Amino acid sequence: MRTLSLVFFLLSLTFCRKETLDFDLKIALPSDPAHLDPLYITDLSGQKLAKFLHQGLFSRKTKGFQSPWILSYQKISHPNKEIWRFQLRPTAPPVEDIQFSLSRLIKETYPRKGDYQFLLAVRSLSENQLELEFQKGTMETEWKEKLSLPFASIIGKAEWEHEVLHTYGKYKLITWKKNEFIDLNFNGETDPNFPKKIRFLILPQSSTSLFLYRKGQLDAFKLTDFLLSLPEANQESTLTKKGRSVQYVAINQNNPCFDHHFRSALNLSIPRNLIIQKLLENHADLTYGPIPFHYLGNMVKVKNNQVENYNKDLAITELKLSTCYPKIKTTILEFRMRGDDENQAKGRAIKQALEEIGLTIKLRPMEKAPLYKENGEGKGDLTLLTWYSDFDSVWNFLDPLFHPEKVGNGGNRSFYRNLEVGRILDKPSKTDEDALRAIEKIREDKPWIFLWSIQENYLVSKDFLRYNALADFL
Repeated sequence: MRTLSLVFFLLSLTFCRKETLDFDLKIALPSDPAHLDPLYITDLSGQKLAKFLHQGLFSRKTKGFQSPWILSYQKISHPNKEIWRFQLRPTAPPVEDIQFSLSRLIKETYPRKGDYQFLLAVRSLSENQLELEFQKGTMETEWKEKLSLPFASIIGKAEWEHEVLHTYGKYKLITWKKNEFIDLNFNGETDPNFPKKIRFLILPQSSTSLFLYRKGQLDAFKLTDFLLSLPEANQESTLTKKGRSVQYVAINQNNPCFDHHFRSALNLSIPRNLIIQKLLENHADLTYGPIPFHYLGNMVKVKNNQVENYNKDLAITELKLSTCYPKIKTTILEFRMRGDDENQAKGRAIKQALEEIGLTIKLRPMEKAPLYKENGEGKGDLTLLTWYSDFDSVWNFLDPLFHPEKVGNGGNRSFYRNLEVGRILDKPSKTDEDALRAIEKIREDKPWIFLWSIQENYLVSKDFLRYNALADFL
């Protein structure tokens, strides 16, 4: 009898203890990243991993842009060129790696190529000197901002030629098992603010993440709106991020039936406040068109009646004025979204609102990869999407989301083409007045159903909270 009790005790230790293995932390990602190549990182999982893996010449800090590798830099006088010369620190990556990585921004084709048209040439002058040539008129703040984004990260040239990813960020990649896990090790000397080893588990379902968290086998995961009432989701264990995203419905501008009256009808038909209150349990905030409010700063003082309002009767009136009315009422419009429970619930609420003004909507939940691929090819009528900021600026929510030359997978997923907006976005030196002009034009044109900015909530363990710096990496 004692032997049997001992067996059960040992089994309980085996299956119920916290499974640390060799990892200090385990963090859930809702999907496998599409790429770890910095040029192609456009999905949220890839963006999160980029914070751990990648580093460019500059990084954005609260007080401006800083560089861990540049000792000094100066502008070289030239009559018709913008040339800057950089003196590198001894701790910087080899100059050939920097030249190789930044030259890719010029030579290769990738989704955000339009953002780097200002970069004309990259030259290494010696083992610790680098020279960059920009378009005439390119402001210092603009090239610093673009060179601080993940796309301009530095990777190892020799390793890349053998299809190995060598990065210069806080962590280095050890193992990537597709759709299962990604293992990272700290890059360099031990830092008490960061764990030595992290495993990212690919866990599409929050219920699985919650199960592992309760078993002590997961240290951080994103809570869906439906899990925010959990007893574990208390103030101490929940990290909340606000204003980093916009959720929207892309209206396919390739369809001539989706004219301005049609798009106005769609925007007027959505009871945003009601959906935020009842479905999202107040864990989302209204936006000013495509912009979270805190990015507006002092550019505009917005009253409640100036945001996108709900007016069912006016929506019906606008729909009747649209080009394809009344045929559009009996045309089945395909409404696509991610297939998880949270996105489908939002999709059903929006579908009900659109049907109440007389439209015929067919929901089509899809896996992430085909959803984004087909949207980039111009398929689907309406697509529920979310944009997460990859740099802290109002321009992040304007370009590339509305640039006429970045349609599809370049970021402009509604295929919106307005040359006036394009001219504003292409200006080498842009002001708050330029931003406001672009915002108002986009609000007038309504290429999206403007929805809300979702709050991101993460359930974290006590082990995670030991590393204060990690909160900024979520």
